Amino acid sequence: MKKALIPILLLVIGIWLASCQKDPISSNPSFKLDFSTDTVVFDTVFTTIGSATRSLKVYNRNRSDINISSVRLMGGNSSAYRINVDGQPTDHARDILLRGKDSLFVFVEVTVDPTNEDAPMLVSDSIVFETNGNIQDVKLISWGQDMHLYKADTLFVSTTFTADKPYLIYDYLWVKPDVELTIEPGVRIHSHNGAWILVDGKLVVNGEPENPVVFEGDRLELFYRDKPGQWGGIWLTSSSHSNIINWAIISNAITGINILPFANPDFQTLTITNSIIRNMSYMAIDARGASIESGNCLFANAKEMCLSLAAGTYNFSHCTIANYWGQYITRTGPALLLANYYLYQTASGDVEIAEYGLEASFTNSIIYGSRSNEVELVNSYYGQPINSPFIYHFENSLIRFDNLSDSSKFINVIFDKPLFIDPYGQDFQLESESPAINAGLMEFALKYPFDLNNVSRISDNNPDMGAYEWVEEEEEE
Repeated sequence: MKKALIPILLLVIGIWLASCQKDPISSNPSFKLDFSTDTVVFDTVFTTIGSATRSLKVYNRNRSDINISSVRLMGGNSSAYRINVDGQPTDHARDILLRGKDSLFVFVEVTVDPTNEDAPMLVSDSIVFETNGNIQDVKLISWGQDMHLYKADTLFVSTTFTADKPYLIYDYLWVKPDVELTIEPGVRIHSHNGAWILVDGKLVVNGEPENPVVFEGDRLELFYRDKPGQWGGIWLTSSSHSNIINWAIISNAITGINILPFANPDFQTLTITNSIIRNMSYMAIDARGASIESGNCLFANAKEMCLSLAAGTYNFSHCTIANYWGQYITRTGPALLLANYYLYQTASGDVEIAEYGLEASFTNSIIYGSRSNEVELVNSYYGQPINSPFIYHFENSLIRFDNLSDSSKFINVIFDKPLFIDPYGQDFQLESESPAINAGLMEFALKYPFDLNNVSRISDNNPDMGAYEWVEEEEEE
């Protein structure tokens, strides 16, 4: 019986070994490569600054192994592009074995030389593959953009940024005391990871409805469009005052604007109007002992809170303060925090309390978010009351708040859903059934007659709450 099984066992082993043998390397010219894309496209790349890495996958769909005799950059070693073929940095790789039904990666980067041109410049090349006499190529396309580079730089004299080409900041840009930085309409300021704009002097941002000034990170790929924490933010120090920001968009920083306590109460720290601050990994505005006037602004989505206003004087009108940070991510802070004191650290390292008091006003505004309570009032420290003035009021506004211990501070306030069009998609315009429509007071609207879409909010004599005026869609005929 055992002797009879031996031939059968040998036959099975032979068949199994034969099935495990790979077909020989094929030279069949009909066998071609497949690619994950026919064109590798980069977003705008700043000159001298390397791009993010793109990947290209190369497939052998055939059963047989094939030899890729050549993979090369058409532009050779003078190309703006760099490739890494299956782990090998090169501009020309030879004789690469690609097993049947297998694949390999080609990674691509690009660095563009300065052009001294204001407009973006097309930078193209291709990767050429030669297999069994077949020549195939994948195109490489990017746009190189010259920029003004500030790296750990300091402005000692008043300076104007113009919209000829973008500005790129590494480490920091420091505006010294008594120095004014003026930014003209349409300027785009890109800051690298961890970079800050530090203002000891004065910042004047003169955007326009159709040409806002944009502050954002330097990663321009679509993936980074709404990623917070890409750069530091703007710091207004204790010596900075009379700052003006009009028609600006500040996105994807750690803190949009960080305001240190101001030493001279005779000056206003900041006037910010017609602007958007959104997607912050900490706060949109973190102010201590400051004086802020704000109108027709959107403050949206921050990991901690949108606005933290600790001691000082604050007036907000026709603002939308909305925090829907991460649909599935826990947020510990409210959309708005008001406190009548702030903490500071002395030179010796001790923590002290500055009991300067608070005066805050919110009119024709919306304060809402994904938490059950989006307004936090703080006038005690570890259970000990702070006796400085704590003056605040909300008038003709819609807020999400569950503590009405003093109803006199809430005048014509709506405690209902604002019905934003798509808050998790960052569309904070109003749906047609929103209770905020026509609920504003004309007295406040006259100061800010146009909304963030530059639509009149006073033409119907019934302004809406918040930064966006609802407009009835015209029916198509």
